Amino acid sequence: MCQLLGLSSSSPIRLTFNWESFIGRGSKKAGNPDGWGVAYFEGSDALLLREPEPAITSPMVQFLTRHAPRSNLVVSHVRRATCGGVNLANTQPFQRVLGGHTHIFAHNGFVAPYKQADTSSWLQPQGDTDSEKLFCHLLSDLEPLWSEGGVPSLEKRLGVVERFAREAMQHGAVNFLYSDGDTLFAHGHRRTIPGEGVSKEPGLYVSLYQSTTGSDMNASCEGIEAEGSCSYQAVIATLPLNDRNWMPLKAGEIACFQHGQRIK
Repeated sequence: MCQLLGLSSSSPIRLTFNWESFIGRGSKKAGNPDGWGVAYFEGSDALLLREPEPAITSPMVQFLTRHAPRSNLVVSHVRRATCGGVNLANTQPFQRVLGGHTHIFAHNGFVAPYKQADTSSWLQPQGDTDSEKLFCHLLSDLEPLWSEGGVPSLEKRLGVVERFAREAMQHGAVNFLYSDGDTLFAHGHRRTIPGEGVSKEPGLYVSLYQSTTGSDMNASCEGIEAEGSCSYQAVIATLPLNDRNWMPLKAGEIACFQHGQRIK
């Protein structure tokens, strides 16, 4: 089962890859050996790193353990290939630029092909996964908003994301993290189990933390190392990363995060 991880923070922190609970899931033993990726936002742009290799043995992951850039918005994914070959084009997260902002998308689940509106030429998938096709569909729906200039209102963006998610849920399992650099959107559905389809278990969990001491993220999420003080942190994951308080998203629920706080 692919794994998703998202972070929203009120100030840039260094989220490293030196934590067993998430990267350990990017292995053959854990069932997700087919690639990993991470996007670090800095304003409207993002640094995207990814490999079609097991995360647990990647030298790049080990490098990021010590030298990950500071960011207040991170989206990460470890992959089990259920649709599309094991190659870079099919490795998540996916990235496109729309309206002068980098947009990042990571998906867990499987969605059967269904009729979608024609998309612009720049929105054609590079790979052959259902996940990237979903991303292109979402950006096609969002394109009219971003063509008006500036960052569209959250209300308008959320409306488009909600309609997109409702439609996609009719055709499969749709757990995803999506960000335009301004807001992190998390959509929960149901957990997928390879060979067994979709279970009744939640597909995403959320953990919120408010620091009163200026401590780093170790205080809120055991096993995740970070540098830099932060007042608010929100972590979203496919499965809880520790024994702290994690709240599941209901099927079809969309949570929005800005600066470490849930705003919708």
